[in-house]
Amino acid sequence: MEKLTLAEQYTLRALTGRVIGQALAQGVPDASLGILTNRTYICAALTGALEAAFLTELGGLGQVRTAVVEGPGEVEEAVRTLADVDLLFLAFGGEAGADLNKPLTEAALRAVQATDFDGEVFFHVRIWAPGFVSEALGKDPKLRSFFEELPLLTFTFDLDRGLFLLNEVYFEENEPKAEPVRILPLTQEHLDLLKRSL
Repeated sequence: MEKLTLAEQYTLRALTGRVIGQALAQGVPDASLGILTNRTYICAALTGALEAAFLTELGGLGQVRTAVVEGPGEVEEAVRTLADVDLLFLAFGGEAGADLNKPLTEAALRAVQATDFDGEVFFHVRIWAPGFVSEALGKDPKLRSFFEELPLLTFTFDLDRGLFLLNEVYFEENEPKAEPVRILPLTQEHLDLLKRSL
């Protein structure tokens, strides 16, 4: 399978950001969205598209804020700057690999607990699907207990049916699981790029 060009990566993130922003904004008329992300070009493309779609869906009435970190040591202070938002998106992905995104995920979960965040937490598929969230919560029962009390979301795709799935996260026998709560169709261009990116 041929790799996507950088330009195609940007397009893929623009299309993904659009559908995420639309799905998140549905049913939350005055929500504020905070995004914690790593410093990569591809994450910047996703973040910008997501925020624009979120605000558009809310008719310009929502609020968005972004914090950018380079390493785990910067995460707690960044989370503090976003601690009053209704929805916090942990958006670690892009060209960063597991060696960075995994410790960023654990640091972010601990920072959310340390700041006593009480909004919704939304996990990027790039930290949900590889199990970074599950692993971090699995090795610390107190951390898991904290997150069991919060509303949690993640997203996935059903490529066979051409669908974006916004999932509610729940716990079953101490393991986080995902159940779709909003389903949106993907454009053919988006679906083609997703399939080629895997």
